[in-house]
Amino acid sequence: MATLNDLRNRLIQNEEIKEALESIEYKRSRNIFKRRMELGFSQRELADKAAVTQKTICRIEGGDPGIRQTTLIKVYTALNLKEDGTPPAREYVVHQ
Repeated sequence: MATLNDLRNRLIQNEEIKEALESIEYKRSRNIFKRRMELGFSQRELADKAAVTQKTICRIEGGDPGIRQTTLIKVYTALNLKEDGTPPAREYVVHQ
């Protein structure tokens, strides 16, 4: 039985598909989707927290390149991500 990695490896043989899967928009969409799932938010819940529409969240997760940076920052803030879409560094307190 083929795995998702097998399918991805076959798909990236096509240059157009490879380019799309390596795009900034695709990576951004995967980071946002993954974080939303980690937090257990629906698209609607994330949209409400970010003060955007559910349709906007759908567009972002779909890899739409036409999303404004200001909108992305709202979504990143709602997901507790830095402006580049990565999680903030964890801070640890050492008790002595």
